Amino acid sequence: MKRTYFLVAIASLQIILGSITLIGAAQPVRTAENVVVLSGSYFVYDFGILGTGRLSGNLTVLNGQQSFDLFVFDDAGYASFRDGSNTVAPLFKQSGTSIMFSTNLTGSGQYHVVAVDVPQRRVFQIQVDLVVVGLKTGETIVALIVLVGGLALVGATLMLSVWSWRRARSAPAPAPAPDPASDPLPDPPLDPLPDPLPELQEAAQDPPDDNTRIY
Repeated sequence: MKRTYFLVAIASLQIILGSITLIGAAQPVRTAENVVVLSGSYFVYDFGILGTGRLSGNLTVLNGQQSFDLFVFDDAGYASFRDGSNTVAPLFKQSGTSIMFSTNLTGSGQYHVVAVDVPQRRVFQIQVDLVVVGLKTGETIVALIVLVGGLALVGATLMLSVWSWRRARSAPAPAPAPDPASDPLPDPPLDPLPDPLPELQEAAQDPPDDNTRIY
C-alpha cells in the first residue's frame, strides 16, 4: 500500500510539472532590441513552434530615412535566401523605413525573420520589436515527455493495485477455530482413576506369613 501511495505521489508531481511547463511553452515571446546591421550583412531572428502560431512586429530605422527589406522565411525559403538563388518565395515581404506587420504561421517548424538592405546591403541601424505566439518547440517537447511519463506511471500504479487486489482475493482464507458449543458429538467425560490407597492400606494390615508358629 505504501508503494502505491508513493507511485501516485510521483505521478501527480510529474503531471503538475508537465502542465506548468506546457503552459509556459504557450506564452508569447517578445524580443525588443536595437540592432546595427553591418555592411554586407543582415539581421536574422530564428525561432521554432509546434502547431500554428502568429508573428507580429514593428521594425524602424534609427539612422535616417534609409529603406530596408523585411522577410519572413521557413527553412526552405531561408536556405534559398542564403545561397542567393531565391527560388522559394518568402512567407512575408515588405519594404520601408518603418514596418509594422502581423502574419499567421501555418504549421510546425523553424522560422526566420530577416532585415536586409537589398541590393546594396549598406550599414543601417534598426529598432526591433517582435512577438511570437505559439508553442515553443523545446519547452513543449519537455512538457509532453514529463506528462506522458506521469500518465504512464498512473496507469502502472492502477495495474499494480488491481493485481494486488486480485491476489488478495485469490489467497485461501485461514481455517476457523472449532467451536466447542457447536460440536454435535462431544467426547464423553473420562472416568475417574481408581484410588490405590485402600489396597495399600489392606496390604499393610495383613502380617507377613513367614510360617512361624507360636505355642
